[in-house]
Amino acid sequence: MVGANDAGAFLAQFQAACRAYDGEALRRCLDLTHEAHDALGAAVQQTSLASALSTWTPLPPSKTHDRRLKALAEDFLQYVSAHRAEDVDAGAYDAYVKLFSDAASLFAQPETVWFVPCLKFLALRLVTLAIACDKQSELRTYTKTIDAAGRLSKSAGLAANDRTALPGGETKRAAVLALANLSFRAYFKLNNTRLCETVLGSVQNALLMNRRNAADGALETGEEVYCMAERVTYRYYLGQIRLIQHRIQAAAQHLDWAFVHCTQRQRHNKRKILVSLIPVQLILGRYARRALLDEFGLAERYAALLHYHRLGYGRGIEQELDRHCDWLRTRGLYMVLREKAMLGAWRNLFRRCLRLLPSAAASNAPPTLRLGTLVGPARLAWGDEALQVVDMECVAANLVEQGLMKAYILHSKSLIVLQKGPHRGFPPLEGVYHR
Repeated sequence: MVGANDAGAFLAQFQAACRAYDGEALRRCLDLTHEAHDALGAAVQQTSLASALSTWTPLPPSKTHDRRLKALAEDFLQYVSAHRAEDVDAGAYDAYVKLFSDAASLFAQPETVWFVPCLKFLALRLVTLAIACDKQSELRTYTKTIDAAGRLSKSAGLAANDRTALPGGETKRAAVLALANLSFRAYFKLNNTRLCETVLGSVQNALLMNRRNAADGALETGEEVYCMAERVTYRYYLGQIRLIQHRIQAAAQHLDWAFVHCTQRQRHNKRKILVSLIPVQLILGRYARRALLDEFGLAERYAALLHYHRLGYGRGIEQELDRHCDWLRTRGLYMVLREKAMLGAWRNLFRRCLRLLPSAAASNAPPTLRLGTLVGPARLAWGDEALQVVDMECVAANLVEQGLMKAYILHSKSLIVLQKGPHRGFPPLEGVYHR
């Protein structure tokens, strides 16, 4: 790490890391504190960039690598001399783009697996700078974030296309998950998750190659070669993407995995995962414990909603969704809850009626529900005195069509005949939202 040393000392450290093919050492060389950044920039300004680079000695064995590494060093010194560490304006971003382009161009060359740690660091800085720059802009066009997302997506695709028959951690595929996660971060900021599918394709290709080249088929998913932080972040974004696509079961699986494997030290991240996991599980008929809601400060948002949904109290659910509409909408949860949770509430109401009404205590006959007896509970649950038998028939038909209730309707007798079995016509919701 460079402190208040001059540009010559920086280049000496830079070249030593390159000669040793030590990507982590090169990353540390570029990862300057604010004080070191400004001190190095001042040193370059005093001696001139050309004078600083005069100490550069060619790096064996590849002339191509030497030229690109020298360009990386030159553009980095130019960046620190022209911009302070805290600068987040368009000029700073454009200068950093040049730096990242040098890194991406080097990474595209053969035998540059060692450069992975440095590329991941520069990619993180690129997307962070792009988002901060767009946040300060009054135009709100997010041009820098769009640019960064495209560059990161391209680099992720490049890393995924490494077909080297070696374990994933020894190939350029080692960079895929980090680059993909940063691409997702940019695309989510742009509210353009449709483009995430291209990045997901790159990741899936890399995971497939990891499994194929694992010793004795030791890898189950291909993700095992990546650090847990990258895996948790990837599963979180994958769960969010599936949630937006209304693929509820897949979203629940990925978000649950991310929550379980996220360390307790990262409570902020666990809470962020839980914000989406709780409503997804609610749609599947699973309800978070009150202790969990209290632990992560989500009881005010979700406790009443979960309680009302379990009871089938539709009016209460509507009131809770409306009360937290803005908060849920900004997290992409409002519409999916409006669409999926309401049907689940009707299902729960019908199920409660089956348990409470005398008709539920039949002997060997299939359990039945009279549509007329559902009108009163439905009016109370939804606060709508205009509900009639025909409305109950429509709701029942919808539940049957959606797979939320296994039954058939005898229209002539206004009767619902439920499927016999342990679930008495109401199958677990886990198997319903599999698409």
